[in-house]
Amino acid sequence: MMAKTRPASERDDAHEPADTLGETARDSSGFQRCFYNLWGREGDKIWEPVPNEDLVGNIVEGTGRQDWRKLRPFDLLPDLDPIRGGVAQKLLFVGEKLRVACSSISGPQPIFERAGDYETIFFQFSGTALVETSFGRYQLSPGEMLHIPAMIAHRTIGSANCRRMEYYPKEPIQVVLDPNRPLAETRFSASRLGEAEAIDPLPQNARPANGKIREHLTHWENLPGEAFLFERTYDWMVGRAESGPRPIKVRPFDYMVTDGRGVRTAMLWKSASFRQQVYANPGRQPAPHRGYDEDEFWFQFSGTVAQETEHGAYPIDAGECSMAEAGISHTSTSHPGANRLTTYTNKPLRMVADPSQHLRESRWEVHAI
Repeated sequence: MMAKTRPASERDDAHEPADTLGETARDSSGFQRCFYNLWGREGDKIWEPVPNEDLVGNIVEGTGRQDWRKLRPFDLLPDLDPIRGGVAQKLLFVGEKLRVACSSISGPQPIFERAGDYETIFFQFSGTALVETSFGRYQLSPGEMLHIPAMIAHRTIGSANCRRMEYYPKEPIQVVLDPNRPLAETRFSASRLGEAEAIDPLPQNARPANGKIREHLTHWENLPGEAFLFERTYDWMVGRAESGPRPIKVRPFDYMVTDGRGVRTAMLWKSASFRQQVYANPGRQPAPHRGYDEDEFWFQFSGTVAQETEHGAYPIDAGECSMAEAGISHTSTSHPGANRLTTYTNKPLRMVADPSQHLRESRWEVHAI
């Protein structure tokens, strides 16, 4: 994982919020019932009616955080040569208890990573990956996730189109769902619009020719230059662990159920300062929401969501991310086929990527196969 860094200074954003959006639905009565809550006190909700004009695009200019700005994470990474391969990673957001990055990996990573005192979660967006760990090998396809507990060594062998989101929670995670009891078996493909749809073959094991490989050991509080590199024997790095917390692979969208509000969702895992859920809302969310002491970060895996926040109304498409900072009202309307991974944290998650530095303007087609 990358070392800590300072948040990027405010810059002109390539994405400007629209005041209105064709798909935006407003309550015909002129107001909406909104609910508010605090972290760990979700049962103590406050409900109140709020005029429509007080819910979208009503922040006084020049005030408040600007971490909501929409990113296309994979357009911040260079396209890798499929023959030579390589690794590209970008740190996107940094918080006291959570960091978020994205990466593209083609071929084998040259080193094993070991997070000494924090967790690792991969969300596979496109292509395929073979993740080698102390507990064995795990295959990942689009829409699948892998949770790797602290202290476990791992490296990835990626296909030509391997792209993923990476989440690094500081605190130990409690797995909420039962990995052995999915409710469906859904597979996805993900490809850029304008490119031929292809399902990447699963990468094969790539043992170093001399049998040696390096391990990169990091800790949460490392400063630049403080991480260790070790020379290791490759054959003793994969599948040699005998006991302890194991990596957990899930297809998160296969665990969703419809709750009492009519929302399709599944809670994946949580800690004292972090939790992740997946959503596939049928149409409009039941009510606008403010989490007054939590940031809510969205990664759109498939489809389109018409997002409404007090920053503005704007679409979030497949392969894009945005967020609502603590205390910001938000709601959305999902189009058919929209699947979203939502991350919550009760510590500020600040953008460190530069939204003006996208290298291209990709659009993605993600669908079940």
